Amino acid sequence: MLNRLRLTATIAVMFIQLIASNNKSAIAQEREGCFLVNSAGEVINLNQLCSPQESIKLTGNDGKFIEDYKRLAKSYSPDATNNLLQSIQSSPGQKIAAAKRMCAEAKAGVSLPEVKLRAIGQAASIENPIAKESFLADADISVTLASNYYCPELANK
Repeated sequence: MLNRLRLTATIAVMFIQLIASNNKSAIAQEREGCFLVNSAGEVINLNQLCSPQESIKLTGNDGKFIEDYKRLAKSYSPDATNNLLQSIQSSPGQKIAAAKRMCAEAKAGVSLPEVKLRAIGQAASIENPIAKESFLADADISVTLASNYYCPELANK
């Protein structure tokens, strides 16, 4: 009986020590940005490795383009809408640049409807139905808004 009591007490002490040793504490981030503090205490800047939120000034046509993109994205399936909204939130500058490239192509002789047809051809190889819908929706929205904001003179061509 005494041995059983000692064994129970020993197990209880070991269990308490195990719980105490696994106690992890959180430390608030003491600097802004993305960084690493190595074992020597040196701060290593990792901002170029982290994916920063794109900070561009969205005014004028660019701001209207982004707002209209978000509005039009909501007319697709919920999954496609989520993909489109995440995309425009994470890289609005890329979407604006793509729309401006579409206008440049249109000014060089490729009609905006041809740009849409090319997207349909590219989408044929996408097997995932949500990814395919998102790709086609992005092309449709981008062409429509490109003609509204960046090359309105080509809208009816």
